[in-house]
Amino acid sequence: MINEDVAQRSKTALVLAGGGVTGAFYEIGALAALDAMLPGWSVNNFDSYVGTSAGAFVAACLANGLTPQMLLQHVEAPLEDMPPLRSTDLLALDWTNLLLRGLRLPAALAQLATKLVRDGVQVSLLDAINALAVALPSGLYDSAALDRFLSATFARPGMSNDFRALRRDLALIATDLDTGERAVFGVPPLDAVPISRAVAASAALPLVYRPVRIAGRDYIDGGLRGTASLDLAIERGARLIVCINPQVPFDERRAGTGPGHIRRMGAPGIANQTFRTFVHAGLHYHLKQIRRMHPRVDLLLIEPAQDDLYLFSEMSMSYATRLQVAQHACASVTRHLADHAHQYRTLFAHHSIEFRAPPPSPAPAVTNGTPQPDGPRGLRVALSALDRLLDARG
Repeated sequence: MINEDVAQRSKTALVLAGGGVTGAFYEIGALAALDAMLPGWSVNNFDSYVGTSAGAFVAACLANGLTPQMLLQHVEAPLEDMPPLRSTDLLALDWTNLLLRGLRLPAALAQLATKLVRDGVQVSLLDAINALAVALPSGLYDSAALDRFLSATFARPGMSNDFRALRRDLALIATDLDTGERAVFGVPPLDAVPISRAVAASAALPLVYRPVRIAGRDYIDGGLRGTASLDLAIERGARLIVCINPQVPFDERRAGTGPGHIRRMGAPGIANQTFRTFVHAGLHYHLKQIRRMHPRVDLLLIEPAQDDLYLFSEMSMSYATRLQVAQHACASVTRHLADHAHQYRTLFAHHSIEFRAPPPSPAPAVTNGTPQPDGPRGLRVALSALDRLLDARG
């Protein structure tokens, strides 16, 4: 529902949820599609940016003036004076931690053997796994590489790695490991933390990344406290909030895959569905409460359809398919916005922002949920389509 009492240019906010590597590139593709339909405006013109986990990476780039088109182009051909984004920047194995933890394995095995001799069949498989867990590292990967990549990126002219020097308001969400409380980087006392370090902390998915230590405290993924902190955008005076969430549970009834499809995918499919359901339920409960408490705030949620088998089948930390995910997001979000053009035109117009529907067939073709063609050529097709949209909106 659109509010009727906005008399002047509204404050706006972009809230980006988490979702791993594929989630970040879904958001970039979705933002490119949205940006192409806002003539005279841009997704880099929001007053406030709030990012969690993967969304923290994208939000920090947008707040520094990098457009979705630049981010997409940079994946295929690095921009001038900008370091290329490599898999090792996102997935750098924490060898030191792995080796140090591995030294505990002999002692753990000895204790397990003693327990087996003493208790025999009373020791279950889960007991054995728990006994050996002491040798597991606090995380497989070290997000310090991501910190270094962003620090080098934000050192370019016109950018900043300092929250306080940005022209746009930026808040990045992490979780304090030792208290379970939400930590908001970008506001005192955490506004002096470098943006790159805050992104690394926000994206430190437990067990995947080692906790990030800042000023004597350990921080992990901000999604544990909610995948999208819409309340922070409202505290900053936003009357129009665009939220992008890459994680939705798969609905086999809508997709027509037949019962038991997820079960046949084994443990990865079940874990994927469990995580997505948990995240999605929490976000929509948060949305419900926000709409009840702040009826004068307009909220636009962009997320994948629940019958999107392609996105559900992609592992959240997959780096190899990032181009296809961005292309697929651009295509699907373009179609969604075009199909509901009247609704979104009215919504944005209420906040003095023009929304223009795209020309026919602006996005790359999609066959059975899979973007065609894939790879770098497919991305070039998507970028060419975006260029046509940008030309049309001018």
